[in-house]
Amino acid sequence: MFLGCTGNLSGERAPETGYTFGKCPWPLLVLTVLVVGLGVSGCGGFVDLAPGAGVDSKRIVVLGSDTMESMVRNWANGYMTENPGCQVTVSAGDTGAGIRGLIAGEIDVASASRELSQEENALVHKEKTHLKRVMVARDSIAVIVNPVNKLDEIGLDDLRLVYAGEIKTWDKLSKEETKAEPIRVFAREMTSGTADCFREHVMQDKPFGPEVKLMPSSEAVIGAVFGNRLGIGFVGMSQAQGAKDKVKILELSLRTEAIKEPAQGEASRSLTLDSYPLSRPLYVYYNAKTETKVKPFIDYLQGKNGRKQVVEMGFMPAP
Repeated sequence: MFLGCTGNLSGERAPETGYTFGKCPWPLLVLTVLVVGLGVSGCGGFVDLAPGAGVDSKRIVVLGSDTMESMVRNWANGYMTENPGCQVTVSAGDTGAGIRGLIAGEIDVASASRELSQEENALVHKEKTHLKRVMVARDSIAVIVNPVNKLDEIGLDDLRLVYAGEIKTWDKLSKEETKAEPIRVFAREMTSGTADCFREHVMQDKPFGPEVKLMPSSEAVIGAVFGNRLGIGFVGMSQAQGAKDKVKILELSLRTEAIKEPAQGEASRSLTLDSYPLSRPLYVYYNAKTETKVKPFIDYLQGKNGRKQVVEMGFMPAP
């Protein structure tokens, strides 16, 4: 079962994150990989990375989904190794920041774990920009808890009630929990593609409850759940798999058959990208006007070595 994730959510980060992408198109953390050289068409020498400096002809600038950041960074290293003299700069952020930067002409490629929202499509139309989208991989969302948690499986219906604030204590989810201890709920911020997919396919238009704490990155969610034995959160599957020493991944079922009883039979789903209830496509977007510049990089992502790196990073190649 494969669910493509779309949505039209927008919004700013919760106050506790300390900063808002909507006010600053460049994130605070910049991870830069540069190779200097000459002799390859369309590639040039060193250019200093200055936040907000915009796109130049001698490098490809990528910004977007933090779920995809490590994979994109590996792609950049592989592409530059095969093409000495080319530069690819990868900046950490989120899907919304990448798309805004692309529309504004500040970057060349936006990595995204969702489709464009209605607001973003409206902005594209307003700016008379033609964006092209390429599916480059598939991922899924993992629901994580602290390793000491006794819960192993949760139904999507119960998960929705947890995030809506209607199930508030762990004893409502696990028959092994006898104490009514509070569930500490963590989520990604609203501009995140991961959050967008979760809200569409888990929440089904229900809003998050007031106790849900929005976090600025998947690493922050993992850290919060690792640091709180009562915590629950969601991140990209590849990121959760890479943090198995810190968090436990819950199995998901399409429904809960009875309170405190695990789902059985057809309701059960194993952790595979083909049958997992929260699978999603991953994309890169670019401006059609810059196709000559970025197409060799896009071709690399879709080629043999790029697809091999997808698998090595724990994702599934695009069809």
